[in-house]
Amino acid sequence: MKIKHTFISSITCTLLSSIILVGCTLQEGQSGSAQITTDTNSASQQQNQNVGLPNIADTVESVRSSVVSIVSDTVSRDMFGLRQGEGSGSGVIFDSSGLILTNNHVIKDSTKITVTLDDGTQKEASIIGYDKLSDLAVIQIPGDNYPFIPLENDSNLRVGDWVIAIGNALALPGGPTVTVGVVSALGRNIDISRDSTLTDLIQTDTVINPGNSGGPLLNLKGNIVGINTVVVRGNANDGTSIEGIGFAVNIDTAALVAKQLIDTGKVKWAWMGAYLSDLDPEKAAAYQLSVREGVVIQAIVDDAPSSISDLIPGDIIMAINGNKTSSTMELTKMLRHDYAPNDTIELQIFRINADDSTETLTVPLKLGERP
Repeated sequence: MKIKHTFISSITCTLLSSIILVGCTLQEGQSGSAQITTDTNSASQQQNQNVGLPNIADTVESVRSSVVSIVSDTVSRDMFGLRQGEGSGSGVIFDSSGLILTNNHVIKDSTKITVTLDDGTQKEASIIGYDKLSDLAVIQIPGDNYPFIPLENDSNLRVGDWVIAIGNALALPGGPTVTVGVVSALGRNIDISRDSTLTDLIQTDTVINPGNSGGPLLNLKGNIVGINTVVVRGNANDGTSIEGIGFAVNIDTAALVAKQLIDTGKVKWAWMGAYLSDLDPEKAAAYQLSVREGVVIQAIVDDAPSSISDLIPGDIIMAINGNKTSSTMELTKMLRHDYAPNDTIELQIFRINADDSTETLTVPLKLGERP
């Protein structure tokens, strides 16, 4: 894939020693847990009742029958030929017909998928569809009238909200494992490989153990807010230890992907065909630009939608159809949720010309489908 030109990048990346799709991370145990003496238990319980805090055990009990264990028999090829293996993860039933949402990497290269329900019943599942870009997949088990949790978001998730992770941790028998934490951040992007980035993720300090892949992240009402997907551990550039940060695909993306997989078996993402980065406010100030935020076009892919438009490397995208785009995350979210391939959009552009003059202009662009 060729690019037309490369613009000076303003992205600064923090290198982590290990980014892991959930299923092979984190040490067992907990640290820093609060200790409450027996004398204060009744008082604390009474206080919780007074302020109306939900009972987590009751929430878990109401949803656990919808959380399943998934074991996939896999076949992969290496220099020695075909190699058989087995992977495990979790999933959540989101429709009474037995539709299950999980991670793509849980069922990738599978020859057989075995789903174990909360009561121990095992059923063989078929693949409805999968999407590598969001690392999500929909599978289905035979039968009907299954307990399920709908893919709906009844409130806006906030940083600091309590969340519950349920999944098939460590593939242990006896039902799902439950951990509790808070939402640490929203809108995170994580590079899981050289050419694959998960976007708009929920970051949480909830302990996510091996085997939690595809399990639901729930709010205290028992509604799904995300699908557990990635754990980061190791050391940052400065040697700081990273104990284990969990990430989940947010419910908006999960519901969008699930619907398209059911309808067509695949997901069609709108695509500009350009490499993008956030405008660095400090550099913008240093160059005395009149704009301080936006999305910089670093380079344009040959034979892509942007290559047959009037866009050029160095253009700063400030809005799409009048809606502000202050970051690549915002722009990506707009393209994924608001537009489809073959839609024509208008980009509001800030451009620095060769003579250092600047101008603001509107550039139409017909979107393509991401390869």
